[in-house]
Amino acid sequence: MTPGEPPPDAPRPTATAWLDFDLPVDTVRAAFLDADLVVRSKIHRGIRFQWLPPTPDGERRLRQQMTVLDKRVVEEIVLEEGPGQTWVKRFVEGPNAGTRFVARFEVLAERVTRVTMDAHVGPGGFAQGLGKLSPLGLEKAMARVMAEYKLALQGYEPGRARGKVLDALKVAQRGSLAMRAIDETKRKALTAALLESSWAIACVGEGPDEAERDAMRAIVAGIWHATLSTEMEDRMVQAAVDAIAKEGAAARCEGLGKRLLALGFAGLGVSLAVLVAEVSHGLDPAELDGLRQLARGAGLDDRDLEDIVRDIDGALGGGETSSRVSRFV
Repeated sequence: MTPGEPPPDAPRPTATAWLDFDLPVDTVRAAFLDADLVVRSKIHRGIRFQWLPPTPDGERRLRQQMTVLDKRVVEEIVLEEGPGQTWVKRFVEGPNAGTRFVARFEVLAERVTRVTMDAHVGPGGFAQGLGKLSPLGLEKAMARVMAEYKLALQGYEPGRARGKVLDALKVAQRGSLAMRAIDETKRKALTAALLESSWAIACVGEGPDEAERDAMRAIVAGIWHATLSTEMEDRMVQAAVDAIAKEGAAARCEGLGKRLLALGFAGLGVSLAVLVAEVSHGLDPAELDGLRQLARGAGLDDRDLEDIVRDIDGALGGGETSSRVSRFV
């Protein structure tokens, strides 16, 4: 049995994902095991951590806080080294108590490390306000953790959306009626609904980052052959923020979904919103639940949304196995 490999009689994980890092294994492992990194550098978008006083037995816990739509989720976690030089994230208090994420580190080449992450879900399941979408939420949670460590290690280049946005845009438009085939009044209403839906999902958490803004520019150029001015972009973002503050995130997303359904472009609208949300750090819990509300309003069920997410994710990742979940058991 190699170091880090679970024993043969160990319980099978609920899900497994992996991601390759172009860095030596010691560097990658050190970053994962540096618990203070997540506190001081805020590497996990939309999630804030703070140290808690030691417990009577000396355990050092972190308080993890995030907002899923309009609900604040607070948990207590432990980040620690596990058997075989693994990295372990234990959820000890909160809705996911009993769940563990375990990462193993494998040398693929001199400067290539594969991180394989297993999720062992606790007795209460894995929930971040995601309801029936929990399996997809679990997948995205693991993929996002690894991607954000990778960004923290390798740096993030602003202005470049992750993956092949234009390829994903073709996937998003697949099967949609051409906009030029509808009358001008409906076309204007559709344009507004598509843009507002994408900006709303980007703004349900901390607001759009540079990659999400970059993706919106690519979408506007690809669909409408136009360019967003900085002033117009800022006005759209502020309008999305104001609407969410006034209506609440859940109601705003569901209402936009209903507009998309009435216009006959439910699938396209949800697909574009998924694309914008996916391009930088992947879907965070607030974005994922916002998408669920958007899809619900648009007449799409959780399976429809899951299919859209996987299609867009595959296009952005270019089909690379290193960026995809390996199995569910």
